[in-house]
Amino acid sequence: MSNPTVAYEPAPTEAAEPVVVRLRRHGRVLFMPTLALIGVATAWGFFSEGFPELWMNLVFWLLSALAVIVLWVFPLVTWLGNRVIITTRRVIIYRGILTRTRQEVLYGRIHDVTVRQNAVQAVFGAGDLLLNTGAEAPIRLYDLPKANLVLSALSELVDTQAPLAAQLRRDDQRWTNEF
Repeated sequence: MSNPTVAYEPAPTEAAEPVVVRLRRHGRVLFMPTLALIGVATAWGFFSEGFPELWMNLVFWLLSALAVIVLWVFPLVTWLGNRVIITTRRVIIYRGILTRTRQEVLYGRIHDVTVRQNAVQAVFGAGDLLLNTGAEAPIRLYDLPKANLVLSALSELVDTQAPLAAQLRRDDQRWTNEF
């Protein structure tokens, strides 16, 4: 039996579309879960084997393990599961843990890029990036580190794609005028 050949082999995306930056939410979002982990570890060290009955110790261990999973592991996995990749042609947004969502926005569709910062984000240099595509609500990239640097880089990349955006708008108008 011969090995079947592949009729179609996709081109590698790295060569065709270089990645400018890969981002996650700012690492400070893991501060409170880490404090919770330290608190649970402290309580476990203090109360471990301190109850008179075996079932009390087992319940305490079970509740401690559950607290670690809910208060530390779940936020960590959520933080690891959400990321933003900015390439030379588009912004790719990955969200979700069990159900993954991938959203892509071409630079030709972006009309405006805005940064919003609250007081805590401003202290750490983080911020929310809003990508206005002309749709109902802007696409929001939550709590990105070095938000102003990302804004300037993204604005520059969108400006380099401005001729493409104009071409896409002309094509859209031609398409709607034909029908």
